Amino acid sequence: MSRLLSDPRLRIGAVVAAMAVLAGLGVITHPGKADTRVEAAAAKPARAVVNRTALACPVVAPGGRMTSVVNAVSPTLPEGTATSPGTAQPLSIVPLPATSNPVGSLLKRGTIGSSPVAVSPVPLSIQGSGPLAAGTVGTSTTTAPDGEVNRGMASVPCQLPGSDFWFVGASGASDRRDVLVLTNLDSINAEVNVSVYSRAGSADLPAARGIVVPARGTSEVFLRQVAPNLRDIALHVESTGGRVAAAVRSNASTGSSPAGVDWLNTSAPPATMVFVPAVAPGGGGRILSIANPTDLQATASLTINGPNGPFKPAGLETVAVPAGTVRTISLGKVLNGDASAITINSDQPVTAAMRTTDASQTEFSSIGSAEALTGPAYLVLPVHKQPAVLQVTAPGKTGSVKFELRDAAGRVLVTRALDVLNGATTPISFPAQPRPTYLMVQQTRGTVVAGVTLMPAPKPAKDDVPQVAAWPLSTSLVFQAQLGAQPDVSAALR
Repeated sequence: MSRLLSDPRLRIGAVVAAMAVLAGLGVITHPGKADTRVEAAAAKPARAVVNRTALACPVVAPGGRMTSVVNAVSPTLPEGTATSPGTAQPLSIVPLPATSNPVGSLLKRGTIGSSPVAVSPVPLSIQGSGPLAAGTVGTSTTTAPDGEVNRGMASVPCQLPGSDFWFVGASGASDRRDVLVLTNLDSINAEVNVSVYSRAGSADLPAARGIVVPARGTSEVFLRQVAPNLRDIALHVESTGGRVAAAVRSNASTGSSPAGVDWLNTSAPPATMVFVPAVAPGGGGRILSIANPTDLQATASLTINGPNGPFKPAGLETVAVPAGTVRTISLGKVLNGDASAITINSDQPVTAAMRTTDASQTEFSSIGSAEALTGPAYLVLPVHKQPAVLQVTAPGKTGSVKFELRDAAGRVLVTRALDVLNGATTPISFPAQPRPTYLMVQQTRGTVVAGVTLMPAPKPAKDDVPQVAAWPLSTSLVFQAQLGAQPDVSAALR
């Protein structure tokens, strides 16, 4: 072979053949002329403007008097942001069945659209294509003044379908009624496997595998049945065919008394450094759950990012999380009622979530670990009777953000640029609002994580519905990676 390749004619032929193969690949993946510049190899992947959206908006199970609404917006984007060409077509808020009529619409950018307030809610979706698709977000909110299972507020951002989700802090114990809700917005069935991790380790649960989610429908997995008596568990939801949107509904109780209902927000995939943002200020419990899905013990250290900067909680300089397990840590006394965030550094990939209860222990919220912002994030805030608190954290060096709060008609209510000191969490309070609003938060410098929390009044009126919520902020889907990279044909000549 070496003698053959020593022939100059054969070497030239090999190079020509390599060029032909690469040129053919260029025709398949990108119809344009191949880019032979050397610097093209180091260029960032091309981005395409999102021109279609589909979001799943779950609802709590029936029970008691309750009202439910989906608020959504195609937000005002930063000046100069490209959107798909063409005439703006309305986006629809619509029930899942293909034959359903829309119950709400988004007609123009920057204006909030809502579904009718429903007393017998059904899962909804936000769907459509065209210029309004980029950046579209929604929030599903249910409020119940009484009842044994649904009393309180349950509010969650509408979910983009995908194939991989993590949830930390679920339970199959008798004092919880947690349900994994899987929604399929596509026209073909999907199939899902769920891996379960608990205090005792990874659980082999055959009933959590091969779950079929019907086209334009939902499937519910009751954790008490699938993982009975397993407390403090983490779920890894993986689609093996088709896309799904995943959410975990949680009803809690204390003895025979209800202790709130809410959704467990998704957690970021396991990593050796994770951030749990927006730990709400005020009284009540603060339970951090850390999940280690690996085959090795994880040694993790915690840093509290409080309003005055970072500190290490005494006695928690290092935390051991055995392989395949979930460990819980009570941080209520450590946080001292301050708006905070948690940074976890680990020698093995982990993921995490924080469960927050109000001072009366009658309502709760949960927020998962989050990835740092890399662009503008948008969140629709439902009607709220108490101030909502934006919590921005710079877990490393000093960071900067700018934010805007807009009303339902798109008018700016609050706008501000803000520096966040290294390692600190800065809370910004927004007053109660009788109508839905939406928030934009954009990272402009450094590493920044953020979320919004809502807590009840210190001395609520007797007939007040406790409003406890935590909403994560994640980078908006305005652009997506463009499929088909241009090959560097000149590489065959080097």
